[in-house]
Amino acid sequence: MKKIILIVTSDPDSINFEIIKKSLFFFKKKIKNKYIFIGRNNIIFNNLKKRKNIGFVFIKKSNDTKKYLGKCFNKAFELLKSKKAHALINLPLNKKNLPKKFCGFTEYISDYFKLKNKETMLLFNHKFSVCPNTTHIPLKKVHLFLNKEKIINNINNINFFYKKFIGIKKPSIGLMGLNPHNGIDMKKNNEEKNTVIPAINIVKKNGIKIFGPLSPDTAFNKIKINKFNSLIGNYHDQVLPTFKYINNFNAINITLGLPFLRVSLDHGTGKDIKGKNKAKPDSFLYALNFFEKYSNKI
Repeated sequence: MKKIILIVTSDPDSINFEIIKKSLFFFKKKIKNKYIFIGRNNIIFNNLKKRKNIGFVFIKKSNDTKKYLGKCFNKAFELLKSKKAHALINLPLNKKNLPKKFCGFTEYISDYFKLKNKETMLLFNHKFSVCPNTTHIPLKKVHLFLNKEKIINNINNINFFYKKFIGIKKPSIGLMGLNPHNGIDMKKNNEEKNTVIPAINIVKKNGIKIFGPLSPDTAFNKIKINKFNSLIGNYHDQVLPTFKYINNFNAINITLGLPFLRVSLDHGTGKDIKGKNKAKPDSFLYALNFFEKYSNKI
């Protein structure tokens, strides 16, 4: 069965159309899925309009970017909710164009589908992935948002993803502590003892292959040693900087915990290089190839 993958072109003040333009060769070769672009019309689509595996839902661009993006995403969500599409790729957008109560698109989409707090952010490369237990919140508030239920939810989502989509029967997952050296030199009443270790003990009883808590300063060194498929940290920049340094643009951001896979690119809007022909399409191409490889699982 041919799967329908939606591509929301997202933020108009970005490098998104340059990325699409540099990826046109992908859509001109033999592909097994159907890809539907949602967003404003653009001259670059003239080269794709006659191809059978490409579709378009054009949304008129208005001066109010927030309203325009709202229409784009609502259309995509309607198609996904009615089972007329199977997955979503959204190109980068500025978070200021989301409703104020959402700190990121991951939270925005999970709230729409009434799965708030069930979502998991996974930065994925075939060699390994990373997940932050908390996302776009101030560092001083991390300990307030870090709880046993969230950690267990993320571990379960990652385990399910690797088993169902990637085909690994027993994924290996590492979990960092929150404090330097797992708080060994700090007060006994810390997050490792009260939150992280109890979460690990629960998922271990369910047969999940979990290791931790790992000391954050050496956790990435253990990926090859322990053959981790995924490494979980406790805040955004505990895992993302090193992951992006290793993989550059050769990765994608996947939202787990939804009734479908939502994928975005592992970089921002690139507003500062817009129109300079410097944008790299690598992450977008990674997303497209990911769905070509695994669409039979969705």
